Amino acid sequence: MWMMDYRGRWDGFGYYGFGWMDDVLWALLLLGLIALVAVLIVRLLRSPTNGSKAAPDRALEIARERYAKGEISQAEFETLKKNLSG
Repeated sequence: MWMMDYRGRWDGFGYYGFGWMDDVLWALLLLGLIALVAVLIVRLLRSPTNGSKAAPDRALEIARERYAKGEISQAEFETLKKNLSG
């Protein structure tokens, strides 16, 4: 990528090169791509399909089952429902 221009100077792109700035631009591009990949990985790991949203629904379902079986009172069920929904 480095070449000598007609005046004997080293430039990244020859006569029309940016000198050291092309190295900075490539480094910024590389850092931007790394940041983009990191953001995508974090979003993928935090997606609601991994069970984070389903846990309160399952807990409420268990509370309903226990209330239906008579294991907990109506007041306990209402308290559980209130705590699980918000």
